[in-house]
Amino acid sequence: MPPASSTNWSNEISLLLQKYPSWQNMLAETIEKPLFETGYCPFVIEIFDQYGLLAGRINKFGCYECTRNSNQESQFIAWMFDGELAIFYVDSHILLNRISKQEEFIQ
Repeated sequence: MPPASSTNWSNEISLLLQKYPSWQNMLAETIEKPLFETGYCPFVIEIFDQYGLLAGRINKFGCYECTRNSNQESQFIAWMFDGELAIFYVDSHILLNRISKQEEFIQ
């Protein structure tokens, strides 16, 4: 099942993505990839915006983050799981979400 996303983005989002061709290309290449398997637990999680790395976590080894000036507002947020694009959003518009919904188990 492909991730819940759409390439029919607003003109505003399309123009924003054109400013960042490497992210635009990565998003285009990832959009048809399948969801991560239920229960998948990434070893490395990193969060980026147009300025670069915001924060990350290496499983069981700790977290790291980068400092920013208050005038450096993020235009988009990209989550990478083990080097693969997992989530990408602009404001409240989710353009890519490869995380599968966790099913509730009835016991």
